[in-house]
Amino acid sequence: MNFKDLGIKRIETLNALNELKITTPTPVQEKAIPLILKGHNIMAQAKTGTGKTLAFVIPIIERLSFQSNEALILLPTRELAKQVNSVIKDLGNSKIKSLTIYGGVSINDQIRKLEQGLHIIVGTPGRIIDLYKRRKLNLSKIKFVVLDEGDRLWDMGFAPDVKYILNQIKSKYQFMLFSATLDYDMRQLVKTYAKNEFDFLNLSRDDLTVKNTLQFYYLIDRFEQKFNTFLEILRKERPQHTLVFVNTKRTANWLFNKLKSNKMGHKIGLISGSLSQFQREKILKEYKDHKINMLIATDVAARGLDVENISHVINYDIPKFPENYVHRIGRTSRMNKRGVAITLCLKDEYEYLCYIEGLIDKEIRLKILKSQERARHRFTIY
Repeated sequence: MNFKDLGIKRIETLNALNELKITTPTPVQEKAIPLILKGHNIMAQAKTGTGKTLAFVIPIIERLSFQSNEALILLPTRELAKQVNSVIKDLGNSKIKSLTIYGGVSINDQIRKLEQGLHIIVGTPGRIIDLYKRRKLNLSKIKFVVLDEGDRLWDMGFAPDVKYILNQIKSKYQFMLFSATLDYDMRQLVKTYAKNEFDFLNLSRDDLTVKNTLQFYYLIDRFEQKFNTFLEILRKERPQHTLVFVNTKRTANWLFNKLKSNKMGHKIGLISGSLSQFQREKILKEYKDHKINMLIATDVAARGLDVENISHVINYDIPKFPENYVHRIGRTSRMNKRGVAITLCLKDEYEYLCYIEGLIDKEIRLKILKSQERARHRFTIY
């Protein structure tokens, strides 16, 4: 099957794809493009790297009528916005006018280009709202709305901004959401703004287990024991390059400060949605360069983080959504190297571990620390 078989007729697009040596659609493109061409609303669950950008950019370009502000694509970071706009530029020609809109750069240049007329706007929520409130961005004729990297938009706290933007669009538009994971709030948002008329595409269930990753967990009786158990695991494993996941920014800050005060010899970094894009980039570079050998992260870092030689992924908090476990442990075992994924599981969280095992169709092995063995022995009645 090729793109012409999916219904793409625009010669410029087909020629551009050929020049880029993109000839065979990926599964997400094969499923999504025909539906988007028909005007369907889409909620798609697809991992990063599956070709989802082309899955929505190609049909939007195909259906453009070349009026001002026809398409709005929202993303969580300027880097992702630039990537999407680069794809638009690759597929389009001078006839298609698009622009990345984000903070940290001159707003006057963006206003000038908006006044000159644009067909596709690719941006981050904060600057989009800023321009709308200044009455420099007209949303009255929007025909296509895309939320890309939906889970990262939510992780980084953009949910209220996204809802505000959607509430300002009074025109009838085609709504598309692409996300690696889908929590309850995102599902409800699609139901609301798509007026409960949408196609759900789940393309994230393939290749869920990382074959080279050793996966095991420690069961912890009480929350008060959790941090000391974590320290004992670090002493036992002696990880060289570690990624530690927590569920909230508050826990991330607490754990970072707690580890710094313990002086175990690790060079520790912290990345979460509280940091600016500049701060995140600086810390990630230090981690990639091994100036930091232990990075504490919320799930904002689980997608798009490509660092070689991560020896251990440790789930200090067990993820509440099983799909997040897959994205977390996927950060290790790159390039056929064997990595280790360790999960700290409180007894009253055990059901979450069962959900994860059900998703990956694999048993995660229980390990017991020496301190846990001694405690069990003390309370054994002979």
